[in-house]
Amino acid sequence: MKVRGSFISIALIALLLVGGMGTAFAQKAATVIPEVVSSTGMVAAAHPLASQAGLDILKAGGNAVDAVVATAFANGVVEPNANGIGGEGYIVIYMKGTNKATSIDYRSRASFNKAAEGEKWPAAGHRGVAVPGTVAGLAMALQKYGTMSLAQVIEPAIKLAEEGFVVSPTLAGVISDNFKRAMPNQYLMSIIAPGGLPLEAGDIYKNPDLAKSLRLIAKEGPDGFYKGEIAKAIAADMKANNGLIDENDLAQYKAIEREPASGTYRGYDIVSAPAPVGGFLLIESLNMLENYNLKFLGFDSAMKLHLFAEVFARAFDDYYDVLGDPDYVDVPMKALTSKGYANAKAASIKLDAMTSKYEKINPNSEHWSTTHMSVVDKDGNVVALTQTLSSFYGAAVAVPGTGIILNNEMGNFNGKKGSSAYAPGKRMNTTIAPTLIMKDGKSFATLGTPGAMRIIPTMAQIITNLIDYGMGIQEAIEAPRMYCTYLQGLGKTTMELEGTLFPAKTSADLALLGYKVKSYDGRDLYFGGVQGIVIKDGKLYGGADPRRDGAVFGY
Repeated sequence: MKVRGSFISIALIALLLVGGMGTAFAQKAATVIPEVVSSTGMVAAAHPLASQAGLDILKAGGNAVDAVVATAFANGVVEPNANGIGGEGYIVIYMKGTNKATSIDYRSRASFNKAAEGEKWPAAGHRGVAVPGTVAGLAMALQKYGTMSLAQVIEPAIKLAEEGFVVSPTLAGVISDNFKRAMPNQYLMSIIAPGGLPLEAGDIYKNPDLAKSLRLIAKEGPDGFYKGEIAKAIAADMKANNGLIDENDLAQYKAIEREPASGTYRGYDIVSAPAPVGGFLLIESLNMLENYNLKFLGFDSAMKLHLFAEVFARAFDDYYDVLGDPDYVDVPMKALTSKGYANAKAASIKLDAMTSKYEKINPNSEHWSTTHMSVVDKDGNVVALTQTLSSFYGAAVAVPGTGIILNNEMGNFNGKKGSSAYAPGKRMNTTIAPTLIMKDGKSFATLGTPGAMRIIPTMAQIITNLIDYGMGIQEAIEAPRMYCTYLQGLGKTTMELEGTLFPAKTSADLALLGYKVKSYDGRDLYFGGVQGIVIKDGKLYGGADPRRDGAVFGY
């Protein structure tokens, strides 16, 4: 018996004999959140108020781009820990009328003011802030592919910031967890702890200063953020606190339209965000997985989880060695996403033994911030958008008088060399990967997730859940997840699992293969917060992640 060029050993036969291959097909299961079905338009986001904002725009005649921009601005208000106009992101768009797929890079970038040689960027404080891209990116998407004005789509966000919204248990937990980190910034504290104590579930969260900033942007467009009053406020706060960003940095920021990363998986077209983010890693991983019969290995088997770990280890070699800002370095996207390249990398995988070298990532240092939203409209236009502040509450810095919470994206340069190393004005690498899936020239799915280094593993798991195991979108999102990392200095490869959702035998079999297993109790925020929509047989099927406050609305 031979599987992908690696002969089955005695150890693997033992696993097979005791049922180590797991369930061959995922069974249709009841879900925590019911799958939403509609026929006209749909919005999936990490907060119900953001989803509602987007749905209202669709119902008012807006297209998918109008709706996703409204959702993104609103989500920056109601999920302020994960995203906002002080942050950045990436959007992937498919316009059915022109049969065109494109992407817009609104990643933050370093200041043009040169930093100290070898500087290590802090996780909190002004020094770690990069030039925000959110306003420029959303405005570009709207101008080029939307039908409504910026004032129309930003109005729901203004209302939410001014009138406030009820704090959920999830947001209350994030505020509590980040309270100490936020304490040095008195203005941020006035937002998340207006009475001196952190806001709790059921309290009302308001940010009237942010409403004023959003009104200015609605009136003046991107210049309302990158020039004039807001830019002066950001630059002054930076200067007073040893930050690098000045008015020139803000005035020169531009979002960039780029050709998406593209590939195929078992007859489906994968369209994702290109360099300097992680779409190519997803495609490279799927290309490797395509060599294997995942149905045979089984959904919950140790062998399948081991295979995924080996695949992701090889993909992330390229994240560290090759990926960088394409305006600064040559990133060979076509080669990285080719089948031949992936097949060559997969050839060294053994199903009965671990590779000794894994990516050197300590998961405890990896934040799980970021957020995602997906939209489909009545005309078949499809959008996937992921945006972030990097860590929860970014740099734990808010600009006085503006209500704007700033990112800590400069930390993404730490430890990077070569193509991904810091340079003035450069965009930093991350793994965000908003993704569209097509089948036979028609849209099949839009999806994405937060989760730092877990983004690519989570996305690959969701896509294989949909395609290989035939799950519905909500079932695919709720299915248990894994992540594997090599803990530097500990000499042991750790398989992290939503353990109580897997059979107990899976962990035991992984231990036989040599893994140290770290088990999480049920679905955990650490493994991401996927939002997605599947288009099938003229219907829209929406899924939202119970690991967050996800919500899908359709009509």
